[in-house]
Amino acid sequence: MIVPLLLAVWLAALALALALARQLRPAERAVLALATALLAAAAILSPFAAIHDAWAHYMHLRDVPKDPRAILFPWDRPGFVLLQAGPAAFGYRAARLAAIVPALVALAATMLAARRLGLVRPWAAGLLVLAQYDFFGQGASTMTELPFAAALAVAALGWAEDRPWLVAAGLGWMGITRPEGPAFVAAGAAAILWRWRDVRPAAAAFAPFALYWLVGALAYDDVRWMVTESPYRGLVGVRVGWGELVHSYFFTALKLSQPPVLVVLEALGAALALLGPARALRFLLPPIALLFLLLSFLRIGLTDAWRESRYLVEIAPALGLLAAAGLEAALARLPRLAPPLLLAYAAWGAAGILEWYWVLVGVRAPGFERALFGGLLALAAALWLARRLLAPTLALGVLLVIPLAALPPGALSRHRPDIRPSLPDGSPDLRPVTPARPPTVGPG
Repeated sequence: MIVPLLLAVWLAALALALALARQLRPAERAVLALATALLAAAAILSPFAAIHDAWAHYMHLRDVPKDPRAILFPWDRPGFVLLQAGPAAFGYRAARLAAIVPALVALAATMLAARRLGLVRPWAAGLLVLAQYDFFGQGASTMTELPFAAALAVAALGWAEDRPWLVAAGLGWMGITRPEGPAFVAAGAAAILWRWRDVRPAAAAFAPFALYWLVGALAYDDVRWMVTESPYRGLVGVRVGWGELVHSYFFTALKLSQPPVLVVLEALGAALALLGPARALRFLLPPIALLFLLLSFLRIGLTDAWRESRYLVEIAPALGLLAAAGLEAALARLPRLAPPLLLAYAAWGAAGILEWYWVLVGVRAPGFERALFGGLLALAAALWLARRLLAPTLALGVLLVIPLAALPPGALSRHRPDIRPSLPDGSPDLRPVTPARPPTVGPG
């Protein structure tokens, strides 16, 4: 009986994605169609292996029909479990395909927010979210950062449309999706009070988390259940020191999770928002700053081994909007210089990520690196020469999408047993991989 109820939550999310899509223009819908095709291919073609957090989350999702209290487990949290547990009852592949829905919500809400904020090419904001490596990877996986990002995109749309209750709805879902969610809720509620001077939506943003705690207290008969049932006890601590700001893991996460050209555009957009030319986007800076502080001062795992670039998926919509603003400014102020430089840098970044992952899976053919970099740089030059036929923004999009389509299936989703996570300094781990344990549940 519980599976149909859980499926109803996923269907509601699908209805939200379709409702948002109906408000999009043709170019923006094309981005959604591209995302759907690429993510579906990734979900279907990714290897099936019982490894990493995606598998652990999936196994917890399978526990929900047996024990509904699994919805409350502090490592998964209701914002993720309610959305994914229904499809997960039909197998791992079904759960992966179901993740496309929150990805589409995030993309559609981001593009609508971009239009409301006055960006000339709202579709570019969606493409610049999709192009973020870890966002794309989670769009075909079972991870908690993705529904958090979708909720943040909804909150951003509410802010852009002057709808405080929509902001509160997005914040409320964030509060029950990730352990750091309540911190984002508190910051967002303060922003609601500052802008609208209305305590009702600010208080409503806390309501889902309060209900989550209350249901857990009744289910476990323990008002301290979030502490006693927490899997993070003794594994998360605080580091103190100003040096943490300089050596923040946030910077490593940027290096690992974003195409290099996207980092430049995000930094430019953030500078424009901070200094005034893109003042309308300034509200995106606090969630980025909050995650920066968390990744700077929190110790995650006994030796920080749990830190991963995927945490930046949480703020992917904010990064995409800032990057879109940075791209528009670059093209407007440097119309001759910016396009070829951006295309060349995008081609170099695409070649770098392709080389990284194909080498990790064993491709070490003579001349492979030279052919890869030379071919993509030649493509960038050809796109620049054809600029009268293909606008620079579209050409940049082509170069950003190539890695998403051409990487080994499952590489960005961490589904491959032949690829280890990167080392703490962000470098690839080329040590031999221990064979994964055999799965106990079929792929579905």
